[in-house]
Amino acid sequence: MLGTSSYAAGALLRDVDQDLASELESIQYSSTATVNVALRRADVAHPLDGFGFVTPAVERRAILACSFSSIKFAERAPAGHVLLRAFIGGALQPEMFARDDADITNAVIKDLRDLLGLRHQPLFTHLERWPRSMAQYHVGHLAKIAGIRERMSCLPGLALAGNAYAGAGIPDCIRSGQQAIEKLRTQEFREAL
Repeated sequence: MLGTSSYAAGALLRDVDQDLASELESIQYSSTATVNVALRRADVAHPLDGFGFVTPAVERRAILACSFSSIKFAERAPAGHVLLRAFIGGALQPEMFARDDADITNAVIKDLRDLLGLRHQPLFTHLERWPRSMAQYHVGHLAKIAGIRERMSCLPGLALAGNAYAGAGIPDCIRSGQQAIEKLRTQEFREAL
């Protein structure tokens, strides 16, 4: 099983099946960054009565989306504190990803101040860059994936998992891995008969 980006899987399979490798490598990716922001709960005016938000492109903000990490996941922050995770870059704003760390962090804090009513500077921030991490599902993606699966039918013992095929979220990636394992286990069982 290859649980890598499709371009890494393509590179690994180049000597096995060049057509399959080319199809895998043709899936485009965008780069994103996350900025985790830790605050005292009292320093955020917004009630944080949800799991986060997505910013409409028309608002022209630095932030694409923000997760209220300490609301979504218990014990992600100590009592009386919150942890937010802002997302920037992506296919819609590649220029944001190219900015330096301080510019990105300052832009995120400005947006959070405007959108959530931050009253003070964060206790800390942490920026992480994820180059070529978000597979892009362009028109024709489903047909491309069907073609990849067809090519793979000639390669028993190979299964692919990851965000490039049928969903980019964590639950999608987990399901992708489970399906790949099940495919391999079923093949193994059939071969043992």
